[in-house]
Amino acid sequence: MWRVIIVEDEKPILGLHARLLETYGPFQVVGCFESPFDALQEIPKLDVDALLLDIEMPRMTGLQLAQTLVEDGIDVPVIFSTAHQQYAVQAFRVQALDYILKPMTPNTVRQLDERLQKYYGQKQKPISKKELYVQLYGEAYAKHGGHLIKWPTRITEELFYYFLLHEYKLCLKWRIIDDLWPNVEEKRALPNLYNTIYRMRQLFMELDMPIVIDRINDGYMMNTNSSIVIEPKEKPDALLLETKGYLWAYRLESII
Repeated sequence: MWRVIIVEDEKPILGLHARLLETYGPFQVVGCFESPFDALQEIPKLDVDALLLDIEMPRMTGLQLAQTLVEDGIDVPVIFSTAHQQYAVQAFRVQALDYILKPMTPNTVRQLDERLQKYYGQKQKPISKKELYVQLYGEAYAKHGGHLIKWPTRITEELFYYFLLHEYKLCLKWRIIDDLWPNVEEKRALPNLYNTIYRMRQLFMELDMPIVIDRINDGYMMNTNSSIVIEPKEKPDALLLETKGYLWAYRLESII
């Protein structure tokens, strides 16, 4: 059951979308707001899986609302609703999971369910031959289909290795920030962490990899679902992530 919040300034559309989500999909609408300002105050208090935001709202658009929430460290995928398709490019600049044209239909609801399943890694094939081949020592790399992974950012790659070396262990977000963003103030570090996890999930979804990053209380845990093959050391004296220069990896090497 996906817990969602809807922000829509047109009351009839707000009611229609709430009914459609709960009637035709595994959705629980935990909050409905006509005012983005009211939503901005209440969203941080609620535990949700997705936000459905109208783009065209007076005084504060859905794009502005999403940007503010990201800057405040809200780690929830955003789905925009709009009557105008030209907003799509702008929507994805604030890292939207998807956008839909309103009014919503039952088919739209089913598509949103599938999109969220892929994003959260909950819809997995029982047998998958797709694997990542990862070298952790010396010349470190991650390959998919014989090609090096094209990471969206350097920090996305670093966080992947961090989670991989802590697989099945709860990584508290404050510890992650201390290790990967040691010189960044908290107000900036939290959005950086959330945005990087978003990029990782998007990448795994595009690669059709059953890698799941679960949010658990104040931390995260990665489960690769046996989709990663660790390559053997090429040299016996090779160091952990030697070519990457991650300080946390050197500290981890000393205790392995």
